[in-house]
Amino acid sequence: MIGIDCIDIERVDKSDEFLQKIARDGEIEYIKKSFCESLRLQRTGALFCVKEAVMKALEMGKNSGVVFKDIELCHEDSGKPFVKLHGKALEKFNECFASKKIEISLSHTPLVAMAVAIIN
Repeated sequence: MIGIDCIDIERVDKSDEFLQKIARDGEIEYIKKSFCESLRLQRTGALFCVKEAVMKALEMGKNSGVVFKDIELCHEDSGKPFVKLHGKALEKFNECFASKKIEISLSHTPLVAMAVAIIN
């Protein structure tokens, strides 16, 4: 399964309320470490795209019960991104994809953020 998402950075919600709605504490900390507003918005956009891409790969739409915080973006010491699943997203993964793993890739510029999630 594969999921992909992209967003124009100018469309990223700049409010703390939005970040609180979609992000777990570690994700918020990572984004707030950004050295400038542009990078903060790029990271927020990429975070949103990762969550959307994983939902698509899991085939979990708006009525599935999954929430953005069920998908957590983490980073290895090397900087390589990976996801941890919680709640409904973890239930779906264990039910349908338990022997597989999720690979993600993300990218962002001052204009656009995107992410791809592959379950293989």
